[in-house]
Amino acid sequence: MDLLPKPEAARRVAQLQQWIGRGSLDAVFVFQNVDLFYFAGTMQSGLLCIPDSGEPLYFVQKSLTRARMESPWKHLLPFPGFRKLPEWIEGEGVRSLRTVGIESDVLPTAYYLRLKDRFPEVQFVDASEAIRTIRMLKSRYESDQIRQAGRMLRSAFERIPQWARPGATELQVMAQLECFLRGMGHPGIVRMRGFNNQIGFGTISSGASASHPTPFPGPVGSVGLTPAAPGGGSEHMLASGETMMADIVGCVGGYIADVTRTFSLGSAPPDMMKAHGFVLELKGEIEAMLKPGTLSSHMYRHALERIKESPYAQGFMGDGDGQVQFLGHGVGLELDELPVLAGGFDIPLQPGMTIAIEPKIIFAGRGGVGTENTYLVTESGFENLTDFPEEIVRIEA
Repeated sequence: MDLLPKPEAARRVAQLQQWIGRGSLDAVFVFQNVDLFYFAGTMQSGLLCIPDSGEPLYFVQKSLTRARMESPWKHLLPFPGFRKLPEWIEGEGVRSLRTVGIESDVLPTAYYLRLKDRFPEVQFVDASEAIRTIRMLKSRYESDQIRQAGRMLRSAFERIPQWARPGATELQVMAQLECFLRGMGHPGIVRMRGFNNQIGFGTISSGASASHPTPFPGPVGSVGLTPAAPGGGSEHMLASGETMMADIVGCVGGYIADVTRTFSLGSAPPDMMKAHGFVLELKGEIEAMLKPGTLSSHMYRHALERIKESPYAQGFMGDGDGQVQFLGHGVGLELDELPVLAGGFDIPLQPGMTIAIEPKIIFAGRGGVGTENTYLVTESGFENLTDFPEEIVRIEA
């Protein structure tokens, strides 16, 4: 089991403490599991108190034993309950809390109300943007994990033609893909920060299923198995002459790589082949802009301008009311990290960002084409962490 190195944990905490100092805060309270893992190297439930200086305090509900096995920090204590929390924190030397940051974007209201009740003199402010901004820039340790997740996906995608045969269902292909990924070390969990956003390993969508409405905030549709799980693959059978999209998330050490490739059973329809060629041209133009200093919103606007000049505006990034208003998104420990390539996100690209860029075109009632890669922004440009063939893969029917 790979554990978070203490120098890596210390770097992350130091960055948050710099933000604490700039805002004249006294501490940040961390509750969410992914943020706990990021700063403490373990997901044991509890409260991580990161003061303005010094090492953090971790009050663990369950399991303190496991937290001590996994976290590089030494100040690990049993969680005393919200009633006794103020005196325990003060007893560990963190005194005079006046302003404390919390993860307002994900913290349950019940937790917030308990904190307000037990710390009546404290002003709680939002620290979620600061945490997400720190996590947005990946260290070499993190990008290495994402690079490995990309290699995992390459191995899996090379085997998809063995499983995707006419008459097989999306679910059958997805099940074999998931089994293979699990065998390679995929933990079987893909996390998202957005409220009510859920995903498994991704989705296999063929033919009309790829344009089926779905609540998932992505461009590719799916019939799903049931309204209770409206994605991930269905009983829809693969048929000759249709395209199939595989939008799959690899994961190593909790870190994510996101990839889409398009397949066809027999020959793909000529208009869809042409559309896929357009997607690859657009992808090349976006890659040319993928360098430090480029605004993420500018890349999205460029895609919109190009698509307006084409015959594909109706199905770009989704069909009908299923269209999404972005071109790409950050990836890391969660699938929906910063930056977002969308209007209003005027974030300059910086070295260390890892971004999944996914130009796709959906044809109403027929299927879709497109691609998706995960990129690392470097000092001089970018590295494609999922660099393998992107042409439509023909599967002999």
